[in-house]
Amino acid sequence: MTIKDEYDIIARRGKTMEIYVVRHGQTDWNVKNVFQGHIDTELNEIGIQQAKQTATKFQKIKPDVILVSPLKRAIQTAEYISEVTGVEFSIEPCLIERYFGEMEGKANRPDWNIQMMLDYQKNYDKEHIEPIRELFKRIYKFLDKITKKYKDKIIVLVTHGAVSQPIECYFNGEPEILDFEHLLPLTLKNCEVRKYVL
Repeated sequence: MTIKDEYDIIARRGKTMEIYVVRHGQTDWNVKNVFQGHIDTELNEIGIQQAKQTATKFQKIKPDVILVSPLKRAIQTAEYISEVTGVEFSIEPCLIERYFGEMEGKANRPDWNIQMMLDYQKNYDKEHIEPIRELFKRIYKFLDKITKKYKDKIIVLVTHGAVSQPIECYFNGEPEILDFEHLLPLTLKNCEVRKYVL
């Protein structure tokens, strides 16, 4: 075995997987503080500027793969990252936002609100919303797949606020209590980037 062979083996052992999770830029519905879910809203002017600025963070990063939610606001955000990196993105249905059912386009109500939606223990199934346990199951299954498929790669995921909660729990552990008080702080802000290293 040559010195180069030994070096190559050590280099392969030292490789890590990097996952960058990006939430889409601001939309008018974010400003109105209503549930968007699967409704296909677009970035507003601030959101476009946020997406452009966030894309610059990837100028020195050379991702191998960019996976994006099928919703316009995520695709628009990913387009700027793709332009900066020269890497084409692929649509990943599993990264779609949580479905908020009859609450899409509406704000919190006393009888049905974000506090209830983020109660993992009670796992409410009302207004045709995707129950929170189903959301976690969907995202955990997706992350199991990509961490095996793209081992030792640099991955960018462009997704949504609710999706960022189970992603954070998957990589850094679930809080002792899975409720509004503990899950809401895990939510990415518009165009915030969070990095995970495996």
